[in-house]
Amino acid sequence: MSNVFLEMTMTLDGFTAGPGVSLEHPLGIGGERVHAWLSDIAAAEFELGPPHPGYGAEGAMDAAPDEVDRSAAARMFEMTGAFVLGRRTFDVGAGPWGDDGAFEGRPCFVVTSRSREPVERGGSRFEFVTDGVAEAIVRARAAASAASVCILGGAEVARQALVSGLVDEVRLHLVPVLLGGGTRPFPDSAPRPIELEPLAVEQGALATHVRYRVLRPA
Repeated sequence: MSNVFLEMTMTLDGFTAGPGVSLEHPLGIGGERVHAWLSDIAAAEFELGPPHPGYGAEGAMDAAPDEVDRSAAARMFEMTGAFVLGRRTFDVGAGPWGDDGAFEGRPCFVVTSRSREPVERGGSRFEFVTDGVAEAIVRARAAASAASVCILGGAEVARQALVSGLVDEVRLHLVPVLLGGGTRPFPDSAPRPIELEPLAVEQGALATHVRYRVLRPA
């Protein structure tokens, strides 16, 4: 069965986007800062400064910090066969993504309450799932075959998948900024604690990349 992992970039005060997410501000007002680590151009725009001395996996000085960031970004696609995302993520990203192939031709399943015919964009087929997150993951697993399924957002899809026990692994990219407000990815309350087992940590120039296995209750 396909591994399902949640991929999120998050500020140190727990936000994945700024306030006021809209077509004009897909990442919220000021939210571009959250994802600046993914782009050298964006990093330069925010004047984040030269890379600091950094460390590779498990504290070993085995990779340049900027290479660590680039590797973390590329890793999302290495074993991924399909993506799951929310309707708002699709709607506000449609303009910026355009036909640029942001999902590298992988099939995408959009969790929504509003039905819509599938669309082709940037080499990827977007199917709209009205039966909830679990059904979207089932369909993504079928499309991915033995490859992994990546839950990319938004925050509500992430929360539902975590609380429902549908996530095998959490990958977080922690950005050293306190945004002060916006969208939080994790549930404010849950029927039970969600235990995580640390798998890896890497320090990049612009973000700290951590991976956790989600532990199933005994």
